[in-house]
Amino acid sequence: MEPRDPAVAGDSCELDGDNSLIRWMMGLSPAERLQVLQGFVDSIGELSRDQSAAIQRRP
Repeated sequence: MEPRDPAVAGDSCELDGDNSLIRWMMGLSPAERLQVLQGFVDSIGELSRDQSAAIQRRP
């Protein structure tokens, strides 16, 4: 049995952002998913380094 799609079934509830992101991610290949996740990890690392540098520059 396939999962029910509320948008196709005509349910009154709308798809929220989480469902959209899950569907998008599941549409990617495993290698593409890893690439996206690595991008998130890299972004967090950059933000952490930027925050750390800003704290060290304060007088």
